[in-house]
Amino acid sequence: MTSTNRDGRYEKQHRGTRAAYEAYFAGMDASMRQKVALTTAHFPVRGRIADMGSGSGRGTYDLARLYGGLELVGVDINPVSVERAAREFRRPNLSYVVGDISEMVFPAESLDGVLDSSVLHHVTSFNDFDVGRVHLTLDRQVAQLRTGGVIIVRDFVIPDGPERVHLDLPAADGSEAGDIVGLSTAALFELFAREWRSSVNRDDPVPFTRMKSPRTGFVRYELPLRAAAEFVLRKDYRADWATEVLEEYTYLSQSQFEAAFRSLGLRVVTSRPLWNPWIVQNRFEGKFHLSAPSGVPLPPPPTNYLIVGEKVRAGSGVELSERQSRAISAPTFLSLKGYRHKESGQVMELVERPHQTIDVLPWFESAGQLFAVAKKDFPRPIINASPDRPRLDSAHHSGYVTEPVSAIVDAGGDEEREVCRVLRERAGFNAEEIVRVGGRFSYFTSPGGVDELVVSRLVEVRPRQTDLPFPNYTPFTDAGTVRELDAAQVLRACHVGGMFDARLEINIYRLLRQLGRGCGPWIGAPIALSVRPHAFAPPDPAQVLAPPARAAFGRPAPLPRPQFLSLCEGSFVERDRAGGTLAEARFEYVRPGRLSNNTLVALPAFRTAQGVFVGVEHRDLPAVQSFGGSSTMTAAPAWRLPTSVTHLSEAPHFLEGALREDFGLDACRVWELGGAYLPTSGVTPEVVYPFVVEVTADKCAGAGLQFILLSELTRHPDLLQDAHLLVATYRLAHALGVLS
Repeated sequence: MTSTNRDGRYEKQHRGTRAAYEAYFAGMDASMRQKVALTTAHFPVRGRIADMGSGSGRGTYDLARLYGGLELVGVDINPVSVERAAREFRRPNLSYVVGDISEMVFPAESLDGVLDSSVLHHVTSFNDFDVGRVHLTLDRQVAQLRTGGVIIVRDFVIPDGPERVHLDLPAADGSEAGDIVGLSTAALFELFAREWRSSVNRDDPVPFTRMKSPRTGFVRYELPLRAAAEFVLRKDYRADWATEVLEEYTYLSQSQFEAAFRSLGLRVVTSRPLWNPWIVQNRFEGKFHLSAPSGVPLPPPPTNYLIVGEKVRAGSGVELSERQSRAISAPTFLSLKGYRHKESGQVMELVERPHQTIDVLPWFESAGQLFAVAKKDFPRPIINASPDRPRLDSAHHSGYVTEPVSAIVDAGGDEEREVCRVLRERAGFNAEEIVRVGGRFSYFTSPGGVDELVVSRLVEVRPRQTDLPFPNYTPFTDAGTVRELDAAQVLRACHVGGMFDARLEINIYRLLRQLGRGCGPWIGAPIALSVRPHAFAPPDPAQVLAPPARAAFGRPAPLPRPQFLSLCEGSFVERDRAGGTLAEARFEYVRPGRLSNNTLVALPAFRTAQGVFVGVEHRDLPAVQSFGGSSTMTAAPAWRLPTSVTHLSEAPHFLEGALREDFGLDACRVWELGGAYLPTSGVTPEVVYPFVVEVTADKCAGAGLQFILLSELTRHPDLLQDAHLLVATYRLAHALGVLS
């Protein structure tokens, strides 16, 4: 640990007067809520956490407030920052130290968590753009972690794409010369190209070719993609231009980050680029155009990047990946059957697997904090199946997930006895620790193609610290642990894509509602529905949520030639930090034959003086009929995407067309409704992306959808059996304050 900045490497970050510091910290603090949301659910709920490069100290303080059982230590190289943080933000579990985050600030094996939020790019920028210094920093930080500890990096990332690109910039939005604040975007870029240095151009300007743009008022530049990203990420920071142009934002690609983590013995819990919705809408859209030299439009560069790594014990696996796969016609575990619609004659395909899935969510309250007990690091290799069909959000996972304590049981038995057995055998709770078993509720995880009906039970247990090994009935080296999680923080992580198990989220929302507890602030993209001057007659909620029973399908029959779904068998390999094979196992799974693994779920919505209305549809599905006799279910509109849609930025355009074509609705605005989630990770690699789409109210009466008040959906969650509708309803109600 150092007490002063002896060698002066970071003095360029010093911004002078107290007023300048306050302005800098005020701007940085604006992003703290998302920073906290992205990270907190991945940290343990007890132990010692170091916030590296803590700056103003506000984010460290927020963490300390959220987790009273954690000891938070903010570390910063700048004594002024440390002195201010220690003065402004005080808590019994919070302290600050001066230290160089690239050194061994703490003893080896002494931390339970490390957070690097928007700080590692300073390590390369102020060390002569030496990327090796970042690797050394990560190596030393991992050395300070205990086994089971978590390191989280939230920073910039080198975008994926072609090496060289075309960047069209406006030339008429300012002057060609003069003060930086008044320069056009094109003129500012040419200044940037002359001044900016990085690990790829330490001594020379950024090479570019100026060209004529086909867009009026724009200039086209051909240049490296990385330089284009660096410019558009800082083009709006004109007030601090002299400081910002000294920094290299992007220093590692996503694959380089992941390889570095694995080589250090870290299991990548999640790795994903992030696109801040406000920045995309206000600073990217229409402000520049990025394309490949061939003319194909490219998505904007990520505004941030998140990677979470867990330090595993020596000899454990850090990655589950699919080595090879093949289509199969004679499966041994799954079965594929066809159900013919009696009226239309259409055959719908359904994957079936034996027995009943039961989820158990133990919970307890301690000192006003609500905890849920869940499985952590459970191997789910199928989520990494079909690497040739990438996710829209470019997220990568190690294959180990956090989910409810679950089991496959025989249907028809004593369910409460089964719940107690599952808790005893898989979570270590004996009968004396079980306070109360809650009532059952059930839902279909992916009713369009999988016959899985999950039965869930909330179980109150006595408070205790839980970190027990999960019984390993898997073919891999271990099956993770059972641990307690802060319930509200799990939801916040779901809002921003930091956690992705739909069943865990649904259970926690239900728990909070059952206890009459608030869900905390919504952390996802803000959703602002305009109030429409339209009188809309709301339908009878009972008719919308409990449609008349009918059996629309005949008896199932085997499918000699499936048309939509494909059964596959994949060979999945577990690898250690050196890339060596620890285990290999085969799993059957289902995916679409010709479409992608990505699904869009959208709630059409509009607001009037009466409240917020959302559109749902009545669908006949064989999965629903196979369990309850009636085929009709109230569901959220959903579309499985073609493989031609490859990036999340294309989703709004697709939804606008789909709503117009399928329901005759005109879309006004589209918002992401929290992060993507996995509906049933034991059967399919499907990833679901939820959205809310504001539509015009005048066309909704004849749209083929049932528009119901959002408050009625939240009032009757037991009538919602579509997991997609449950997730979307809870999130939209949370975002709009209906759950408060």
